[in-house]
Amino acid sequence: MDDLAKTRSLLDQLNVGIIQYLGKKNGISKVDLDQRPPADRHAVLMWEQRNTCFLPEDLKNFYLTTDGYKLTWCVKMDNGPIPLGKLHINRLSQLTRVGGSIAPSHVNPTLADLEGDSDTEDQASGLEKPTFDNRCKVFELDPCDGYGRVCLVFKESKTGLSYFDANELFDGKYTSELVRFGGNEPKVEIWFLDRALRWHFLTDSFIAYYRLLLMHLGLPQWQYSLTDIGLCQQAQQWFNMYAPTRLELDQESLCETHSVPSVSKSGSVLDISKVFKGKTDKKKPTAASQPNAANAKKKPVITSAKSQQVTNTRMSASSSQISNKSSK
Repeated sequence: MDDLAKTRSLLDQLNVGIIQYLGKKNGISKVDLDQRPPADRHAVLMWEQRNTCFLPEDLKNFYLTTDGYKLTWCVKMDNGPIPLGKLHINRLSQLTRVGGSIAPSHVNPTLADLEGDSDTEDQASGLEKPTFDNRCKVFELDPCDGYGRVCLVFKESKTGLSYFDANELFDGKYTSELVRFGGNEPKVEIWFLDRALRWHFLTDSFIAYYRLLLMHLGLPQWQYSLTDIGLCQQAQQWFNMYAPTRLELDQESLCETHSVPSVSKSGSVLDISKVFKGKTDKKKPTAASQPNAANAKKKPVITSAKSQQVTNTRMSASSSQISNKSSK
């Protein structure tokens, strides 16, 4: 088996039948997979040396199978097919650091100066949020077409020194960063950074994120379905058409991880009758507002003059009959 056939076989195993699944869905066309050769092992080692951290084993094996990933599909419309789904993972050369390591100054500001999220802990996962300073190293896995970024995050090791010979691995270039971020099994996490620079935890491994990518079919802005922001109306309509079960599972998971604020925290309940109450509407008195209502005398019923005259005539006639009987 030649290298190209071997690569295709490995890609078929990675796809887990998603191409065949999309091909059977109504309204989907032009399912296109960009077949890429594996990344060179030397390129992987050079990336680790240049960034002074080890790739996790699942991500390293992924790059040694295919240098990145890109699968696109379209939907049939009246004017022709329109691109919709996109499953994308950057090439190894595009796995660049977000924020950089330039010291912040008034001349060269960095993302560390723009961090708007004051909370250091993610409420849903309970994990410490990434930062753009020296405590974390953040690399871009997917630019998400501009609506956010999926990031591979290396956090500073708090367990002490790493167990490897840095002089042997990196030709004597021993640095303190290797001690902090190195190790055979580095602790990495996958986070989503939205356009407001808010962090949202996705998974604790690359293979788990890859499974999420396949299950969401690369639908637009699918990462937001796992956050407290949620999907926009248009993206939600696409989910209802092509992945309704996945949308229900995401909503159930979101309800479990994110607590809904109670009425006492969010304020008083909105009274629709008061909001749309007209100027001429008057508030009707209730029994609670009138404590002496039971003891109050009933008002006589107001009748017309004609009915009052008939009533008086009947009363006089009955009284005359009674007086005649008594005289007899």
